[in-house]
Amino acid sequence: MTVKLQDRFLNALIKRGEIEIKRLTGCIVVSRKEGGFYYLGSSGSLRVGMTRSDSIPCSNKYKQTFLEQW
Repeated sequence: MTVKLQDRFLNALIKRGEIEIKRLTGCIVVSRKEGGFYYLGSSGSLRVGMTRSDSIPCSNKYKQTFLEQW
């Protein structure tokens, strides 16, 4: 069984102490300690912002560093 990138990001966020808020169609919402939310897309996209429509995508370098640390 392969683990989806979305699940890898979710596991890394939970290990950091972040809290999963809810699952939407194609997206998981996780609260940030710094304020705002992480939005995890089903295809592995990682976005940050206060709302889903105002969120900005994280760079590939940030995502890679994030997965390596956690």
